[in-house]
Amino acid sequence: MAHDKIKVAARRRMAETGESYTAARREVIKEFQGTGNDRPSGEPERFAISYKDMDRFSTWADTLMGGGPAGGRIELDADELRLRMADFKVDVPRASVRRAARSSHRTRGTIGVHARRGRWLANGSADGLVAIEIDPPGHTERGLSTLFRRMKVTELMVSLVDPDGFIAAIQRDGVRPGTGPEGVISRGA
Repeated sequence: MAHDKIKVAARRRMAETGESYTAARREVIKEFQGTGNDRPSGEPERFAISYKDMDRFSTWADTLMGGGPAGGRIELDADELRLRMADFKVDVPRASVRRAARSSHRTRGTIGVHARRGRWLANGSADGLVAIEIDPPGHTERGLSTLFRRMKVTELMVSLVDPDGFIAAIQRDGVRPGTGPEGVISRGA
């Protein structure tokens, strides 16, 4: 586990319990070791966006704008799903996630962030695509990739390094298996 994650979790525990930093850090490390987890409780679970098909220049430009292999991710916590890819940002309440499944969509060489009628493709690879249906629709944050407008989001299609792990995390946190195509899972009614 990274030192900075331990430090953040220990400081959070200090604020909650009034313990010294050393005692809080010791308890945080024990908690991590006991759960076999690499993230503090309350910290979002992160899933990296796959950039394996992106050329060097595009990866560099994406990294310069806050994305790239180090910054491109989906974060899941109890309340929200957050997608970050360069300057493209979407925050969606977890209750709005209706379905998530592996996608067989053919990107035909398309890499980056693209939209069509509320359906967004955010990918650095043609592999590992996951389609996430959102209802009620969410909105993007204003940024260069959205021409500084808030735009509607009804579906996100994202290339992930660990698509099955992401789908399992969505399922574990309140979405049950469905009967749709491609292993679609849907939120229980």
